[in-house]
Amino acid sequence: MEKGQSPEEERREILEEMSEIRVMRRGTVNEQFFDTKRADGSVIRNGPYYLYSRTEKRKSFGKRITEEQVEKYRSETENCRKFKELSNSYVLVCEQIADQGTEEKKRLKHRKKG
Repeated sequence: MEKGQSPEEERREILEEMSEIRVMRRGTVNEQFFDTKRADGSVIRNGPYYLYSRTEKRKSFGKRITEEQVEKYRSETENCRKFKELSNSYVLVCEQIADQGTEEKKRLKHRKKG
């Protein structure tokens, strides 16, 4: 929020940012390595392998993705995190606007009594 910006202006700004997010995907992208022991006792490291995973209704889902897909999936999961942050900010700003309306009503009520 910019200094001096009204809650209504902030609300509109948040909606604008949200509307700019075109694609998103829940979850994370992880890099995995596997160690393999050879017959001679030496160990070699295999990987990286990339895994996209998410949880839905308490169940985990995962799938391997190619190195070429990593940047796309990371960007999409980051967009989802950003959208969630903006959604939370939007709720807070709307509560602030609602509270201002309540305070305004109280002030007008006091004015009528006085």
